[in-house]
Amino acid sequence: MSESERWARVKNIFDAAVACPAGDRPGLLREMCGGDPGLLANVESLLAVDAENPSGFAPSVDRGARGRVFDAVADVLDARTAGLSAGDRLGDYEIRGLLGAGGMGRAYRARDLTLGRDVGLKIVSGPWLTDPESGVRFDREARVLASLNHPNIGSIYGVIPNDVGATAGPPLKALVLELVEGETLAERLARQAVAAPSRPGLPLSEVVDIARQTIDAIEAAHEHGIVHRDLKPGNIKVTPEGRVKVLDFGLARLMSTGRERDADRAAKAAEVTQNGALLGTAPYMSPEQARGRTVDKRSDIWSFGCVLYEMLAGVPAFAGDGTADLLANVVTVVAV
Repeated sequence: MSESERWARVKNIFDAAVACPAGDRPGLLREMCGGDPGLLANVESLLAVDAENPSGFAPSVDRGARGRVFDAVADVLDARTAGLSAGDRLGDYEIRGLLGAGGMGRAYRARDLTLGRDVGLKIVSGPWLTDPESGVRFDREARVLASLNHPNIGSIYGVIPNDVGATAGPPLKALVLELVEGETLAERLARQAVAAPSRPGLPLSEVVDIARQTIDAIEAAHEHGIVHRDLKPGNIKVTPEGRVKVLDFGLARLMSTGRERDADRAAKAAEVTQNGALLGTAPYMSPEQARGRTVDKRSDIWSFGCVLYEMLAGVPAFAGDGTADLLANVVTVVAV
């Protein structure tokens, strides 16, 4: 198993454990780790770091924009990818600070020294530079974003090729993205749950405004033949001015049209990753996506319905004792 494959498996198990009741976690970890003590140790270290941030997906007031998953993942990635610090240079961009981390790399706030504006850099480095699956997702996200021009979709400004290294650092590959300020819908929901535990849902006027703008973004993507495939509160950001931006098209793909490339057709044949982990986020998957089948725009509509339910009710539309039970509830359409 390659390093990137192992990391994807660790992240998958970690996400399942976070969603699982604490009392059931030991059994879930034994089952999902399959007797691999190293894998179990990696996941448990992530959970230990995660427990230090009791605010859930919402960052605490004094920790800025880094959520609990970003905090946990960043610690593991320290040993696997080259980290950048404020002041480091990557081509014409100067790093200002870390925004977050994920399964393939990190996201930074940076300054475009040529145009004099702040941007977001979504960086792939280390073993993911040579991982074929990561390369397909990276290139697909760049092409998808380049084909979209909508006020409710985060824009792409360019790509930094992998032959450009940071100051005294190894080669990196990055997307240069619009820097979207504000909080994700996941963070907003968590903040509401803390502020008003008896009324966890968002105010109706706010729900309507966020929903309308999210629909506009997804409709625009569908009109270009693009399915997002991972619409969830964590990928919906609300700026301080109230503008909604749908982000992270890393799992997006073209629907069946004559415009698709060979790489897109190959990606369509791989609804399941090399580790057997379904692409997407379990609580927001449509039944066909949970079954590993080919999806179209109806899957995004389902995911939007799950997001809408959560905005109104303050809790996810689907839950379960672990990912397997959750997906079973999705497939049988058993809402909680």
